[in-house]
Amino acid sequence: MERSVEVRGTELVFQQKGEVEVRKIIYDYKRCVGCGICVYACPVNAIELQQVHDIALGLDMPPIMIDHTKCVFCGICFAFCPVNALRFVIDDFEVPKGMTPAYLRGKVEKLENCVNCAICYRICPTKAIERRIKLRREDIPIRNDINGSIRIDEKKCRLCGICVEFCSAFRAVEGEGLKPFEKILVDESKCDYCKLCEDLCPNDAIEVEGKRIAERLPEIAEVVIEEEKCIFCGRCAKACPYDGVKVEKPIEGKVLVYEGLLKSKCDPIGCKACVHICPTEAWRIEEGKVAVDDEICIFCGACENACHVNLITVERRSINVETNETPWTKGWLKAVDRILKETLAEIEEFAEFEVRKEESKIIEAGGKPEIDEKLLRKLVEVEEKLKSPKFRRYVESSL
Repeated sequence: MERSVEVRGTELVFQQKGEVEVRKIIYDYKRCVGCGICVYACPVNAIELQQVHDIALGLDMPPIMIDHTKCVFCGICFAFCPVNALRFVIDDFEVPKGMTPAYLRGKVEKLENCVNCAICYRICPTKAIERRIKLRREDIPIRNDINGSIRIDEKKCRLCGICVEFCSAFRAVEGEGLKPFEKILVDESKCDYCKLCEDLCPNDAIEVEGKRIAERLPEIAEVVIEEEKCIFCGRCAKACPYDGVKVEKPIEGKVLVYEGLLKSKCDPIGCKACVHICPTEAWRIEEGKVAVDDEICIFCGACENACHVNLITVERRSINVETNETPWTKGWLKAVDRILKETLAEIEEFAEFEVRKEESKIIEAGGKPEIDEKLLRKLVEVEEKLKSPKFRRYVESSL
Protein backbone atom coordinates (compact mmCIF):
# COMPACT_ATOMS: atom_id res chain seq x y z
CA MET A 1 0.00 0.00 0.00
CA GLU A 2 1.53 3.32 -1.10
CA ARG A 3 0.42 6.67 0.34
CA SER A 4 1.44 10.12 -0.84
CA VAL A 5 0.55 13.83 -0.63
CA GLU A 6 0.65 16.33 -3.48
CA VAL A 7 0.02 20.09 -3.37
CA ARG A 8 -1.94 21.60 -6.26
CA GLY A 9 -2.52 25.28 -5.63
CA THR A 10 -5.00 25.51 -2.76
CA GLU A 11 -5.67 21.76 -2.87
CA LEU A 12 -3.88 18.98 -0.99
CA VAL A 13 -4.27 15.65 -2.78
CA PHE A 14 -3.90 12.64 -0.48
CA GLN A 15 -3.52 9.37 -2.37
CA GLN A 16 -3.60 5.70 -1.43
CA LYS A 17 -2.50 3.30 -4.12
CA GLY A 18 -3.26 -0.37 -3.57
CA GLU A 19 -3.23 -3.48 -5.69
CA VAL A 20 -6.91 -3.16 -6.56
CA GLU A 21 -7.66 0.58 -6.71
CA VAL A 22 -6.36 4.11 -6.23
CA ARG A 23 -8.19 6.37 -3.78
CA LYS A 24 -7.80 10.11 -3.33
CA ILE A 25 -9.01 12.62 -0.76
CA ILE A 26 -8.77 16.09 -2.30
CA TYR A 27 -8.83 18.87 0.28
CA ASP A 28 -9.34 22.52 -0.72
CA TYR A 29 -8.00 24.34 2.31
CA LYS A 30 -9.26 27.73 1.12
CA ARG A 31 -12.84 26.45 1.16
CA CYS A 32 -12.40 24.85 4.60
CA VAL A 33 -13.47 26.95 7.62
CA GLY A 34 -12.05 24.80 10.39
CA CYS A 35 -15.40 23.67 11.77
CA GLY A 36 -13.89 20.43 13.08
CA ILE A 37 -16.76 18.16 12.06
CA CYS A 38 -14.39 15.94 10.07
CA VAL A 39 -12.14 15.66 13.14
CA TYR A 40 -14.94 13.99 15.09
CA ALA A 41 -16.30 12.05 12.10
CA CYS A 42 -12.95 10.39 11.31
CA PRO A 43 -12.97 6.78 12.59
CA VAL A 44 -9.18 6.59 12.96
CA ASN A 45 -8.39 10.05 14.41
CA ALA A 46 -6.32 10.99 11.36
CA ILE A 47 -7.47 14.64 11.31
CA GLU A 48 -6.40 17.41 13.66
CA LEU A 49 -7.66 20.97 13.92
CA GLN A 50 -5.13 23.77 13.56
CA GLN A 51 -4.95 27.40 14.72
CA VAL A 52 -8.38 28.47 13.44
CA HIS A 53 -8.24 31.87 15.19
CA ASP A 54 -5.01 32.82 13.43
CA ILE A 55 -6.33 31.48 10.11
CA ALA A 56 -9.48 33.58 10.48
CA LEU A 57 -7.27 36.64 10.89
CA GLY A 58 -5.33 35.91 7.71
CA LEU A 59 -2.75 33.18 8.39
CA ASP A 60 -2.44 31.24 5.13
CA MET A 61 -2.47 27.62 6.22
CA PRO A 62 -4.93 24.68 6.20
CA PRO A 63 -7.45 24.76 9.08
CA ILE A 64 -7.07 20.99 9.44
CA MET A 65 -4.19 18.59 8.97
CA ILE A 66 -4.76 15.07 7.67
CA ASP A 67 -2.26 12.39 8.67
CA HIS A 68 -2.27 10.32 5.48
CA THR A 69 -0.29 7.56 7.20
CA LYS A 70 -3.26 6.99 9.55
CA CYS A 71 -6.00 7.71 7.01
CA VAL A 72 -7.89 4.68 5.67
CA PHE A 73 -9.39 6.68 2.76
CA CYS A 74 -12.94 5.71 3.67
CA GLY A 75 -14.49 9.05 2.64
CA ILE A 76 -16.36 9.77 5.90
CA CYS A 77 -14.75 13.22 6.18
CA PHE A 78 -15.94 14.03 2.66
CA ALA A 79 -19.49 12.78 3.30
CA PHE A 80 -19.95 14.88 6.45
CA CYS A 81 -18.18 18.10 5.41
CA PRO A 82 -20.81 20.87 5.60
CA VAL A 83 -18.95 23.28 3.29
CA ASN A 84 -17.86 20.84 0.57
CA ALA A 85 -14.15 21.40 1.17
CA LEU A 86 -13.33 17.73 0.43
CA ARG A 87 -13.71 15.53 -2.62
CA PHE A 88 -13.44 11.75 -2.81
CA VAL A 89 -12.09 9.98 -5.89
CA ILE A 90 -11.80 6.24 -6.59
CA ASP A 91 -9.94 5.25 -9.76
CA ASP A 92 -10.55 8.68 -11.36
CA PHE A 93 -14.29 8.49 -10.56
CA GLU A 94 -15.38 11.40 -8.38
CA VAL A 95 -17.78 9.88 -5.86
CA PRO A 96 -20.92 11.94 -5.16
CA LYS A 97 -22.05 12.15 -1.53
CA GLY A 98 -25.24 10.35 -2.46
CA MET A 99 -23.30 7.17 -3.17
CA THR A 100 -21.64 6.93 0.25
CA PRO A 101 -23.05 4.72 3.06
CA ALA A 102 -24.20 7.80 5.01
CA TYR A 103 -23.92 11.51 4.35
CA LEU A 104 -24.95 14.91 5.62
CA ARG A 105 -28.26 15.71 3.98
CA GLY A 106 -29.88 19.09 3.46
CA LYS A 107 -32.58 20.09 1.00
CA VAL A 108 -33.23 23.16 -1.11
CA GLU A 109 -36.33 23.54 -3.24
CA LYS A 110 -37.40 26.22 -5.68
CA LEU A 111 -41.11 26.90 -5.19
CA GLU A 112 -43.87 28.05 -7.53
CA ASN A 113 -43.79 31.53 -5.99
CA CYS A 114 -40.33 32.15 -7.44
CA VAL A 115 -40.32 35.05 -9.92
CA ASN A 116 -36.77 34.32 -11.16
CA CYS A 117 -35.45 37.59 -9.81
CA ALA A 118 -31.87 38.59 -9.02
CA ILE A 119 -31.75 38.38 -5.22
CA CYS A 120 -30.88 34.80 -4.26
CA TYR A 121 -28.11 34.18 -6.75
CA ARG A 122 -26.34 37.41 -5.77
CA ILE A 123 -26.26 36.56 -2.05
CA CYS A 124 -25.49 32.83 -2.28
CA PRO A 125 -22.11 32.30 -0.53
CA THR A 126 -21.17 29.24 -2.63
CA LYS A 127 -22.51 30.34 -6.04
CA ALA A 128 -24.92 27.40 -5.97
CA ILE A 129 -27.62 29.53 -7.58
CA GLU A 130 -27.44 30.67 -11.19
CA ARG A 131 -29.75 33.08 -12.99
CA ARG A 132 -29.78 32.09 -16.63
CA ILE A 133 -30.75 35.08 -18.74
CA LYS A 134 -32.80 34.24 -21.83
CA LEU A 135 -33.70 37.71 -23.06
CA ARG A 136 -32.54 41.29 -22.49
CA ARG A 137 -33.91 44.55 -23.79
CA GLU A 138 -30.93 44.91 -26.12
CA ASP A 139 -31.93 41.65 -27.83
CA ILE A 140 -35.10 43.31 -29.09
CA PRO A 141 -34.20 45.59 -32.04
CA ILE A 142 -37.39 47.68 -31.99
CA ARG A 143 -36.95 51.06 -30.29
CA ASN A 144 -39.25 53.97 -29.67
CA ASP A 145 -38.40 57.50 -30.74
CA ILE A 146 -40.76 59.36 -28.45
CA ASN A 147 -40.84 61.46 -25.33
CA GLY A 148 -42.24 59.81 -22.25
CA SER A 149 -41.79 59.36 -18.54
CA ILE A 150 -40.97 56.58 -16.09
CA ARG A 151 -41.43 56.35 -12.33
CA ILE A 152 -40.60 53.73 -9.69
CA ASP A 153 -42.96 53.51 -6.73
CA GLU A 154 -40.51 52.85 -3.89
CA LYS A 155 -43.30 51.73 -1.56
CA LYS A 156 -44.18 48.87 -3.92
CA CYS A 157 -40.65 48.04 -5.09
CA ARG A 158 -39.09 45.01 -3.40
CA LEU A 159 -35.66 45.63 -4.92
CA CYS A 160 -35.69 42.27 -6.70
CA GLY A 161 -33.46 43.49 -9.56
CA ILE A 162 -35.41 42.04 -12.51
CA CYS A 163 -35.51 45.44 -14.22
CA VAL A 164 -31.80 46.04 -13.55
CA GLU A 165 -30.73 42.82 -15.22
CA PHE A 166 -33.16 43.23 -18.12
CA CYS A 167 -32.51 46.81 -19.23
CA SER A 168 -29.41 49.05 -19.07
CA ALA A 169 -31.62 52.06 -18.36
CA PHE A 170 -31.90 50.84 -14.77
CA ARG A 171 -29.08 51.21 -12.29
CA ALA A 172 -28.81 49.71 -8.83
CA VAL A 173 -27.18 51.12 -5.74
CA GLU A 174 -25.38 48.12 -4.29
CA GLY A 175 -26.55 46.88 -0.91
CA GLU A 176 -24.98 44.48 1.58
CA GLY A 177 -25.74 41.30 3.49
CA LEU A 178 -29.07 39.79 2.49
CA LYS A 179 -29.99 42.92 0.54
CA PRO A 180 -28.05 43.01 -2.76
CA PHE A 181 -29.73 46.23 -3.94
CA GLU A 182 -30.16 49.33 -1.77
CA LYS A 183 -31.99 51.42 -4.35
CA ILE A 184 -33.08 51.22 -8.02
CA LEU A 185 -32.47 54.27 -10.24
CA VAL A 186 -33.40 55.06 -13.86
CA ASP A 187 -31.15 56.66 -16.48
CA GLU A 188 -33.78 58.23 -18.73
CA SER A 189 -31.17 59.05 -21.39
CA LYS A 190 -31.12 55.30 -22.14
CA CYS A 191 -34.86 54.70 -21.80
CA ASP A 192 -37.15 54.62 -24.86
CA TYR A 193 -40.33 54.16 -22.81
CA CYS A 194 -41.15 50.77 -24.33
CA LYS A 195 -43.18 49.73 -21.26
CA LEU A 196 -41.60 46.26 -21.14
CA CYS A 197 -40.24 46.83 -17.64
CA GLU A 198 -43.74 47.78 -16.54
CA ASP A 199 -44.93 44.33 -17.62
CA LEU A 200 -41.97 42.49 -16.08
CA CYS A 201 -42.16 44.03 -12.61
CA PRO A 202 -43.80 41.46 -10.27
CA ASN A 203 -44.79 44.24 -7.85
CA ASP A 204 -46.41 46.70 -10.29
CA ALA A 205 -43.91 49.24 -9.00
CA ILE A 206 -42.98 50.74 -12.41
CA GLU A 207 -45.18 53.21 -14.24
CA VAL A 208 -44.25 54.18 -17.81
CA GLU A 209 -45.85 56.76 -20.06
CA GLY A 210 -44.82 55.57 -23.50
CA LYS A 211 -45.59 53.11 -26.30
CA ARG A 212 -45.66 49.34 -25.88
CA ILE A 213 -43.39 47.62 -28.44
CA ALA A 214 -44.52 44.03 -27.77
CA GLU A 215 -47.72 42.42 -26.61
CA ARG A 216 -46.16 39.82 -24.35
CA LEU A 217 -42.60 38.74 -23.56
CA PRO A 218 -41.48 35.14 -23.13
CA GLU A 219 -39.67 34.05 -19.97
CA ILE A 220 -36.66 36.35 -19.72
CA ALA A 221 -34.64 34.41 -17.12
CA GLU A 222 -34.61 31.25 -15.02
CA VAL A 223 -33.14 30.69 -11.58
CA VAL A 224 -31.44 27.29 -11.28
CA ILE A 225 -30.12 25.78 -8.05
CA GLU A 226 -27.16 23.37 -8.09
CA GLU A 227 -27.70 21.34 -4.92
CA GLU A 228 -24.20 19.82 -5.11
CA LYS A 229 -22.72 23.26 -4.37
CA CYS A 230 -25.29 24.26 -1.74
CA ILE A 231 -24.39 24.33 1.97
CA PHE A 232 -28.06 24.81 2.96
CA CYS A 233 -27.52 27.96 4.98
CA GLY A 234 -30.94 29.41 4.21
CA ARG A 235 -29.71 32.85 3.10
CA CYS A 236 -31.76 32.59 -0.09
CA ALA A 237 -34.93 31.64 1.78
CA LYS A 238 -34.58 34.47 4.28
CA ALA A 239 -33.81 37.08 1.63
CA CYS A 240 -36.53 36.10 -0.85
CA PRO A 241 -39.49 38.53 -0.58
CA TYR A 242 -41.72 36.13 -2.53
CA ASP A 243 -41.24 32.96 -0.45
CA GLY A 244 -39.88 31.35 -3.59
CA VAL A 245 -37.42 28.91 -2.03
CA LYS A 246 -37.43 26.43 0.84
CA VAL A 247 -34.32 25.18 2.65
CA GLU A 248 -33.94 22.34 5.15
CA LYS A 249 -30.67 22.46 7.05
CA PRO A 250 -28.66 19.26 7.62
CA ILE A 251 -27.71 20.38 11.13
CA GLU A 252 -30.03 22.01 13.64
CA GLY A 253 -28.77 23.71 16.75
CA LYS A 254 -28.17 26.96 18.56
CA VAL A 255 -25.29 29.38 18.98
CA LEU A 256 -24.66 30.54 22.54
CA VAL A 257 -22.74 33.76 23.15
CA TYR A 258 -21.53 34.59 26.65
CA GLU A 259 -22.96 38.10 26.67
CA GLY A 260 -21.75 38.95 30.16
CA LEU A 261 -18.10 38.62 29.13
CA LEU A 262 -18.31 40.31 25.73
CA LYS A 263 -17.47 43.77 27.04
CA SER A 264 -14.41 42.66 29.01
CA LYS A 265 -12.97 39.92 26.77
CA CYS A 266 -14.20 40.43 23.18
CA ASP A 267 -12.51 42.87 20.80
CA PRO A 268 -15.11 43.28 18.02
CA ILE A 269 -12.99 45.75 16.06
CA GLY A 270 -9.49 44.31 16.36
CA CYS A 271 -10.46 40.62 16.18
CA LYS A 272 -13.68 39.74 14.31
CA ALA A 273 -12.43 36.16 13.88
CA CYS A 274 -15.99 34.83 14.10
CA VAL A 275 -17.11 37.27 11.40
CA HIS A 276 -14.23 36.40 9.07
CA ILE A 277 -14.46 32.60 9.44
CA CYS A 278 -18.23 32.20 9.07
CA PRO A 279 -19.08 30.60 5.69
CA THR A 280 -22.61 32.07 5.67
CA GLU A 281 -21.96 35.59 7.03
CA ALA A 282 -24.21 34.81 10.00
CA TRP A 283 -21.92 36.87 12.27
CA ARG A 284 -21.89 40.66 12.21
CA ILE A 285 -20.91 43.64 14.34
CA GLU A 286 -24.02 45.26 15.77
CA GLU A 287 -24.03 48.23 18.16
CA GLY A 288 -20.36 47.74 18.91
CA LYS A 289 -20.48 44.02 19.68
CA VAL A 290 -20.65 40.70 17.83
CA ALA A 291 -24.04 39.19 17.05
CA VAL A 292 -25.18 36.08 15.20
CA ASP A 293 -28.18 35.27 13.03
CA ASP A 294 -29.26 31.69 13.79
CA GLU A 295 -31.56 31.68 10.75
CA ILE A 296 -28.64 31.60 8.32
CA CYS A 297 -26.22 29.64 10.53
CA ILE A 298 -25.33 26.06 9.57
CA PHE A 299 -24.06 25.25 13.10
CA CYS A 300 -20.73 24.03 11.80
CA GLY A 301 -18.79 25.32 14.83
CA ALA A 302 -16.11 27.28 12.98
CA CYS A 303 -16.86 30.40 15.02
CA GLU A 304 -16.42 28.49 18.28
CA ASN A 305 -13.02 27.23 17.15
CA ALA A 306 -12.00 30.70 15.97
CA CYS A 307 -12.86 32.47 19.23
CA HIS A 308 -9.62 32.53 21.21
CA VAL A 309 -11.34 33.82 24.37
CA ASN A 310 -13.95 31.01 24.41
CA LEU A 311 -17.06 33.19 24.33
CA ILE A 312 -18.95 31.10 21.76
CA THR A 313 -20.50 27.66 22.06
CA VAL A 314 -22.25 25.96 19.15
CA GLU A 315 -24.78 23.35 20.21
CA ARG A 316 -25.59 20.79 17.53
CA ARG A 317 -28.93 19.28 18.50
CA SER A 318 -29.67 17.05 15.52
CA ILE A 319 -28.07 15.96 12.27
CA ASN A 320 -30.07 14.94 9.23
CA VAL A 321 -28.37 12.02 7.51
CA GLU A 322 -29.29 10.12 4.37
CA THR A 323 -28.17 6.49 4.17
CA ASN A 324 -27.56 3.78 1.61
CA GLU A 325 -27.83 0.14 2.65
CA THR A 326 -24.26 -1.19 2.80
CA PRO A 327 -22.28 -3.39 5.20
CA TRP A 328 -20.57 -0.25 6.49
CA THR A 329 -23.61 1.98 7.07
CA LYS A 330 -23.90 1.28 10.82
CA GLY A 331 -20.24 2.08 11.30
CA TRP A 332 -20.63 5.34 9.42
CA LEU A 333 -23.62 6.35 11.54
CA LYS A 334 -21.39 6.24 14.63
CA ALA A 335 -19.77 9.36 13.19
CA VAL A 336 -23.05 11.23 13.72
CA ASP A 337 -22.98 10.47 17.44
CA ARG A 338 -19.35 11.58 17.69
CA ILE A 339 -20.12 14.86 15.87
CA LEU A 340 -23.04 15.62 18.18
CA LYS A 341 -21.03 14.80 21.31
CA GLU A 342 -17.76 16.26 19.90
CA THR A 343 -15.78 13.16 20.81
CA LEU A 344 -12.98 11.51 18.93
CA ALA A 345 -13.26 7.92 17.77
CA GLU A 346 -12.70 5.12 20.28
CA ILE A 347 -11.42 7.32 23.12
CA GLU A 348 -13.56 5.49 25.65
CA GLU A 349 -12.61 2.10 24.23
CA PHE A 350 -8.93 3.00 24.38
CA ALA A 351 -9.17 4.13 28.02
CA GLU A 352 -11.01 0.97 29.01
CA PHE A 353 -8.38 -1.12 27.26
CA GLU A 354 -5.64 0.54 29.28
CA VAL A 355 -7.54 -0.13 32.53
CA ARG A 356 -8.14 -3.77 31.64
CA LYS A 357 -4.44 -4.13 30.83
CA GLU A 358 -3.52 -2.85 34.31
CA GLU A 359 -6.23 -5.08 35.80
CA SER A 360 -4.69 -8.17 34.20
CA LYS A 361 -1.30 -7.28 35.69
CA ILE A 362 -2.82 -7.13 39.18
CA ILE A 363 -4.56 -10.47 38.70
CA GLU A 364 -1.30 -12.05 37.55
CA ALA A 365 0.34 -10.76 40.74
CA GLY A 366 -2.37 -12.42 42.81
CA GLY A 367 -4.21 -9.25 43.80
CA LYS A 368 -7.80 -8.11 43.40
CA PRO A 369 -8.40 -5.21 41.01
CA GLU A 370 -10.07 -2.11 42.34
CA ILE A 371 -11.35 0.25 39.68
CA ASP A 372 -12.52 3.75 40.50
CA GLU A 373 -15.21 4.29 37.85
CA LYS A 374 -15.50 8.00 38.62
CA LEU A 375 -11.74 8.44 38.16
CA LEU A 376 -11.93 6.46 34.92
CA ARG A 377 -14.58 8.79 33.52
CA LYS A 378 -12.51 11.81 34.56
CA LEU A 379 -9.44 10.42 32.82
CA VAL A 380 -11.46 9.87 29.67
CA GLU A 381 -12.74 13.47 29.78
CA VAL A 382 -9.23 14.90 30.29
CA GLU A 383 -7.77 12.75 27.53
CA GLU A 384 -10.55 13.86 25.20
CA LYS A 385 -9.95 17.54 25.96
CA LEU A 386 -6.20 17.23 25.50
CA LYS A 387 -6.83 16.09 21.94
CA SER A 388 -8.20 19.56 21.19
CA PRO A 389 -5.65 22.21 20.09
CA LYS A 390 -8.08 24.87 21.34
CA PHE A 391 -8.06 23.39 24.87
CA ARG A 392 -4.27 23.01 24.85
CA ARG A 393 -3.90 26.69 23.89
CA TYR A 394 -6.23 27.64 26.75
CA VAL A 395 -4.18 25.59 29.23
CA GLU A 396 -0.90 27.05 27.97
CA SER A 397 -2.22 30.62 28.21
CA SER A 398 -3.28 29.98 31.81
CA LEU A 399 0.17 28.83 32.95
